[in-house]
Amino acid sequence: MNNIFISVNHFNISFLYYFKRYRLSCLFLIFTFLPLIIFSQNKIDSTKKVKYVVVPVLFKTPETGWAFGLSGSASFKTMPKSDTLTRTSVVQLLTIFSERGQNVQAIDATIYFPKETYILYLQTSHSYFPDNFWGIGQNTKNEYENKYAFEQFFLSPHLKRKVFKNLFVGAILDYQTVFNINSSPGGIFDSTSFYGKTKYQVAGIGASVSYDTRNGTFWPTRGLFLQSSFILYNNRLASTYSFNKWTIDLRYYKQLFKNHIAAIQLYNYTTIGETPLRSMALLGGSNNLRGFYQGRYRDNSMYSAIAEYRAYLFWRISACAFFGIGDVYKNISDININSIKHSFGGGLRISILEKEKLNLRLDYGYSDKYNQGFYFTVAECF
Repeated sequence: MNNIFISVNHFNISFLYYFKRYRLSCLFLIFTFLPLIIFSQNKIDSTKKVKYVVVPVLFKTPETGWAFGLSGSASFKTMPKSDTLTRTSVVQLLTIFSERGQNVQAIDATIYFPKETYILYLQTSHSYFPDNFWGIGQNTKNEYENKYAFEQFFLSPHLKRKVFKNLFVGAILDYQTVFNINSSPGGIFDSTSFYGKTKYQVAGIGASVSYDTRNGTFWPTRGLFLQSSFILYNNRLASTYSFNKWTIDLRYYKQLFKNHIAAIQLYNYTTIGETPLRSMALLGGSNNLRGFYQGRYRDNSMYSAIAEYRAYLFWRISACAFFGIGDVYKNISDININSIKHSFGGGLRISILEKEKLNLRLDYGYSDKYNQGFYFTVAECF
């Protein structure tokens, strides 16, 4: 058994060495053969009730560096294709390994039941993740950077029920166990006081309300999306810590003129109580303020506002420019206009699923010399 692990680890190191050395060649091959992959999708037998796709995964973020893996998905409709009211359901399996030693195995499913009376979202994952920690609060310094690592298992089913046109109410279960937590000795991780320094688990139950008039999921050109959720974590539910989490996510899309779209997101994440390390609000990342490492700033709560201008260019190519502001805070009274963070940038998109308008995304986000980075991933920020 040990020999197996040694062989796998040796393969992982060798692959990453050669990939880093010949990364430009790898990217050239990807974009050379990508049009062939896209063209071949049009040849899929549309008579099949379930479509299976297995593809290699390659992406880059400031948190992971270059990462590779494998993604498999099954897409299907719970009603005949003549039913235009029910969107396509997707179950996706993903495994990835990064050059920084991180690995993730995940299942992400979205099931639309007939006429979308019910919608089920299911997320579950296991991960080992070396990460960075700069302390807690609005004013942590760049030089505080301290490496730490953790392992976790996560499970969260979310079932929504349509009550009126475009209006849903939902029930949420949320479970997470975090273990094998360690850090570089003598750093800010050791000297900062917070919940969740050692093995713990959180278990919660909650509810959601959402309103959705978007004309698409991946690249909407018009419509409004509003979702608010509240989850109660309590030791009576086998949770190590007791706290509450409340999120609000508002998104608005408007087509200014043909193939030119304005998109805006307002987001707030609030926790009250004994909020542990991995349940804190994290500013930054590929789906928030791009340019900031996800978790460069963290605290019990955060808010952000992001605006994007999206424009179709030619063939399957589009472009995007963005600007965002936000900050973390412990209490509402701590919100300070003088400490607001900002980032801006732009990028290109190439459509990999034209009908669903799912894009491969390349972004560059910038805030300052220390907080900047490239993002090479799939789907839009919001």
